[in-house]
Amino acid sequence: MAHAAAGAPEVYGEKGALGLVVVHEVFGRDEYVRSVARDLAAAGYPTAAVDLYDGRYLSNLEEARAFRAGLADSAILDKLDAARSAVRGRLPSHARIGTVGFCMGGGVALLAACHRHFDFAVDYYGRIERAADVEGLEGPLLLVLASEDERVTPWAFAELLPAAVKAKKRISVELYAGVRHAFHRPGWEGHHSATAAAAWRRTLAFLAEEASLAPGRR
Repeated sequence: MAHAAAGAPEVYGEKGALGLVVVHEVFGRDEYVRSVARDLAAAGYPTAAVDLYDGRYLSNLEEARAFRAGLADSAILDKLDAARSAVRGRLPSHARIGTVGFCMGGGVALLAACHRHFDFAVDYYGRIERAADVEGLEGPLLLVLASEDERVTPWAFAELLPAAVKAKKRISVELYAGVRHAFHRPGWEGHHSATAAAAWRRTLAFLAEEASLAPGRR
């Protein structure tokens, strides 16, 4: 499909039994996240690639983090709601819609699932400010972690998983050994193709399980 206007979600795929909203990394919506959306659509899941930055792409990490910090969570979550509406028209009325995200986008995907009635989430090495927010999860979470991620992985085990246990939420954790944060992203120095492929297979298996469930089941 042609790229959407700045700020608008780009929707890939025509028909499917499960819908997805995919969230970009801290730099902004780029060809990487578009390729993820295309891959998900090719697997049979109509997917909306959200644009949190209204067309901006910030290649400098510090500038990107500062820009993200200036955005209100409520405005970000409104964009995910709009993306969900955009993909809803390509699905049966009973179909689940979940979130998928990477790094910062993984945290946003999880945050949206905690606060905006998404049916499930896939979080690749992303974190949220308040782990206790998982109390709001309405469906399962697939959490993909790297053993050498010094920022996200310790937080997940020390804060997120205990909060999920306390709230009686279903979280599936995939911890991949010997790889660093953002191992899924091609072209990054920490990219690990074999691990990225293994994590993607696990993601597709998780999505297939969600697609197979009857309406209302978790």
